[in-house]
Amino acid sequence: MYNTKTQVSESRSTQLRYHSTQRPKRFNVTKADLLLVGLCVVVAIYLLLKDTLLITVLSVFSIVFIGLWHLIHAVPILEKYLGAKIRFWQIAVLIITTTALLNTLVAPAHAIFLSGLEQFFVNLAQQTSQAGGATNTLDSNVVGLIFNLIRGVFLLLVAAAALFAYNQAQQGNDWRPIVTQVGLAFAIVIAIDVVTFIFVGNGTGTAGG
Repeated sequence: MYNTKTQVSESRSTQLRYHSTQRPKRFNVTKADLLLVGLCVVVAIYLLLKDTLLITVLSVFSIVFIGLWHLIHAVPILEKYLGAKIRFWQIAVLIITTTALLNTLVAPAHAIFLSGLEQFFVNLAQQTSQAGGATNTLDSNVVGLIFNLIRGVFLLLVAAAALFAYNQAQQGNDWRPIVTQVGLAFAIVIAIDVVTFIFVGNGTGTAGG
């Protein structure tokens, strides 16, 4: 009788230890971490006021990086559903096709995100070419193609993240970090458009406010 109670208590303690180890660990934020975060915020605000273009370019690159990261992680899931191996060139064709579709769509400029930054780069390239004495300026279609590529990667990011989150939910894993990253990407796009309109303008040299 005593051994049975002892075994039951030991099994319960083992289960409690198991469940405690399965709980997500809390982040211990120290004063040094807060100081580093505060320093990063100050540097970001300084660069935003002094070099807005650098912040917007870095933000655009971060969108592309997050998009490619989610595409890479969605490939094994697609391979499992399709039952076939996905090659690198197939992903490249998907990105190029999405870019081409966006390039052929007829839509108002204000209906497409990053349009103000795109027009600003078009004007900047033309002014730089004219200031250098060149007769041929950079074709605006080239800049538009680059920005449509960024938009295509962003749209593929949303699709790949949705598939990744669905697969994580089906396996009983936590899908909320993936949705958080997608929300962060949307926040970056909105922030770029707002910062572009306030500090750079709408692409025609007219700033908001």
